[in-house]
Amino acid sequence: MKKYIWIIILAGISIQLPGQTGNNELNERIYLQTDKQLYLSGENIRMKLITISPERIPLIFSKVAYAELVDDTIGKVQIKVALKNGTGEGLMQVPTNLPTGNYRLVAYTQFMRNEGVEVFFEKNVGVINPFRSGHTPSRPEKPMEEHIFPNIDGNISLQLDKSTYTTREQGKVILSGLPDHIHTLSISITGKDPELTHYNDATSLQNYKLPKPTFHSGKFLPEYEGHIISGHIVDNQTGEAVTTIPPLNTGLSFSGEGIEGIRFFTGKNTEEGLVRFFTSGNEGMSQIATVVYDENEKYRVDIQSPFITHFAAKTQPALRIDSTYNGQLLERSVALQVAHYLLEDPFEKRNIPESTFRITPTNSYLLDEYTRFSSMREVFIEFIALARFRRIDGTRILSTAVMLGNNVLYYGDRSLVLLNGVPISNHELVFNYNPLLIERINIYNHLLYFGGSLFEGIVELKTYRSNSQDFNYDKSIQTFRYESPQSFEKIPYPDYSMEENRNSRLPDTRHTLLWKPDVKTDGQSTVALSFSTSDLSGEYQVKAEGLTKEGKAIYANTSFKVEP
Repeated sequence: MKKYIWIIILAGISIQLPGQTGNNELNERIYLQTDKQLYLSGENIRMKLITISPERIPLIFSKVAYAELVDDTIGKVQIKVALKNGTGEGLMQVPTNLPTGNYRLVAYTQFMRNEGVEVFFEKNVGVINPFRSGHTPSRPEKPMEEHIFPNIDGNISLQLDKSTYTTREQGKVILSGLPDHIHTLSISITGKDPELTHYNDATSLQNYKLPKPTFHSGKFLPEYEGHIISGHIVDNQTGEAVTTIPPLNTGLSFSGEGIEGIRFFTGKNTEEGLVRFFTSGNEGMSQIATVVYDENEKYRVDIQSPFITHFAAKTQPALRIDSTYNGQLLERSVALQVAHYLLEDPFEKRNIPESTFRITPTNSYLLDEYTRFSSMREVFIEFIALARFRRIDGTRILSTAVMLGNNVLYYGDRSLVLLNGVPISNHELVFNYNPLLIERINIYNHLLYFGGSLFEGIVELKTYRSNSQDFNYDKSIQTFRYESPQSFEKIPYPDYSMEENRNSRLPDTRHTLLWKPDVKTDGQSTVALSFSTSDLSGEYQVKAEGLTKEGKAIYANTSFKVEP
């Protein structure tokens, strides 16, 4: 029901809102900022995404953005990014086997797909694979010392406490002249990129020409509450997608190690033969399971990719790098290899989804506190109150007693049964499962609604290990790893104000010295931020970029040097 609210709201608005055309259609655009323009294979592309209207006014609508690193036609790397208050931060790792060349970095929301790929954000980034040839060296046109990153006069002031630093030194950057009503502000400090050609005007927000509104197809629903996972109902016998969905109930759950509580969502069928799961609050990598409640195991749900993947051909020019930068790139490549060897992978620290089901169980049974039996039938007969196996029309089901008013209890036939978060449609499999592998059983004796579907209580079984060993799922259930939208925690930086940190023998190989996509100003006109240099000497560029609530781009650039 909620997915239609946006249509009702727009239909009833008589005034013009930012992002709305004259025919009361909402138009969404996106801007993507990266920490730099040139990457080595294996490096991380740090990105900031901002949703705006065609008039550049901040727009808080979609909760998920999509970014793809595209060669001529194919998305080589794809990520989903969680948006909060119209902004989001993403991390895209460049594959180590990606050939050297120029690539397109494309960003969009599902709602923008209604207008076509013409309104997507797109910018060029270069990738160098040190272990594979590909870029075309060119002769330097100027002496090396003249290749200085320019101090561009922005509309805010950007100053450093020094013009030259030594390695492992603490520094300070000061932003002043900031306007009052800032919607978002970011700052990055990175090693200077070699001078590249073929950059487009999307490299800066103030120069980005936003596409004009076009026709809305209405095919793609906006993800204004959270990520919408779509899939096809597939016939298990033929392997073909069902074009006309029969009256089936479907479910999707997030399960696996680290998942606390219950995260279960029911599916909504569409006339196009799709089933949609309206999820929310899911971030990072986890395991999901889909189920079709069909006694004959005739159907399953195959998840559909939310990405474009295939784009219209757009040949990229050869990547040309001034040969005077070869030494700098070699040092950067060695530092990257050291970092991969010594440091933790930030992709392993992705957020775990929070529980959408927060009430406590009516009863919780830690089975090691009881006499262990060899059959699930005996466990439920002897220990588990208000839940039991029953036979209905020759089929064994597991159901709970549901509490109504005046302490009235009844056993229903629509209990939700979960094994380590995976919904089980065939309760006979639970009946025959080895109870010695079960650590805990939680019982919820309440009428519960998930996405408009009613369940008469929950039986939640948890094994000692989260992978449900020795459990054979039927054909109506599928489990697989799934990456929900990213929402990364703050990146820690070393503090070299302390001598013991400066003397540490652990290498500091950072090429990006500071990436702060959410600078908080609290209405102040001046903000000071600290940073620290690494073990890499050379020239560094500082870039501040943001947007006011009135849609005005704010920006400033400068540079400094780091000496050994």
